[in-house]
Amino acid sequence: MNEEAHSTQGTAAVPPKHGEESSPGVMNVAPQMMGLTWLVFGIVAALLYKLAWKPILRALEQREATIRQSLENAAKLRDELAKLEQQRHEVLAEADRKSRDVIAEARKAAGETAAMIEHKARAEAQLLVENARREITAAEEQAKAALRQETAELALAVASRLLHENLDDAKNRALTDQLIQKL
Repeated sequence: MNEEAHSTQGTAAVPPKHGEESSPGVMNVAPQMMGLTWLVFGIVAALLYKLAWKPILRALEQREATIRQSLENAAKLRDELAKLEQQRHEVLAEADRKSRDVIAEARKAAGETAAMIEHKARAEAQLLVENARREITAAEEQAKAALRQETAELALAVASRLLHENLDDAKNRALTDQLIQKL
């Protein structure tokens, strides 16, 4: 028995010879078992087709449609983003141009205002100079008039002194004529 146990453990099963009965094994295929295996496989395949395959395909188709829609939306958004970016550049360029125009107009207006203020200041300075000249001329005329007045008073004083000293008319006339000519 020990030999038998030892010999059967290490050897492979030997197929039976013709005419000997065989025990069922892995290598022996029974037609009934094969038929049952195919029948079970068919039933399981039909059940999987009805219960799992159609819902899986439907879910995959929905997923595909969702992905396709997402890709289309992404393309549309990318196009819109490109358009918005271009519009942003155009708006920035327009704003830059307008700001340059505003700055140029402000500089022009500042130059005109400065020229107007300078012209007005020169006109006021000219007016002040003219007024000062008139005042100087008027003061000069006043001074001349006052000088004439005093000269006449001095002449009268000199004449009255002479009259007190000399009562000669001819001398007085000659002296008065001389004084008038000097004035």
